[in-house]
Amino acid sequence: MKLLIKLSLFILLTSCSAQAEYSDETMYDLASILKDVAQAVDGEIKFGEINNLADEQIIANAMSSAPDKLAKLSEYQMILDIQGDHAVMLLCDGDVALMEDAGCNAAFDNRYWHQPQHNTCKISLNASSVCTE
Repeated sequence: MKLLIKLSLFILLTSCSAQAEYSDETMYDLASILKDVAQAVDGEIKFGEINNLADEQIIANAMSSAPDKLAKLSEYQMILDIQGDHAVMLLCDGDVALMEDAGCNAAFDNRYWHQPQHNTCKISLNASSVCTE
């Protein structure tokens, strides 16, 4: 009987701790915003003047018509990687990658929040593999 109680308690505790700490509803809302940012930044890279600008300024310029969207991402780290004339954006919570997107296509590229892992806040998407011209 004690074994059954201990086993039940163990299963209950491990199932609770294994649940994702990020809600799908929140993450899909953020993914939609990140997609908009990535596409705007991609356009800024192609058609704007980005020479000698920091990544943050490129993002701010690209989103100048919708700064409220950037504000919704402010509690996260947003990383921009310019690959040729394409933008790849990564959204992280500390050192945990949540989502990644190239601004060149209509599809949302990578969702990581279902299996969050530490030390993953690094761009892994290669724009040349998802951007077709």
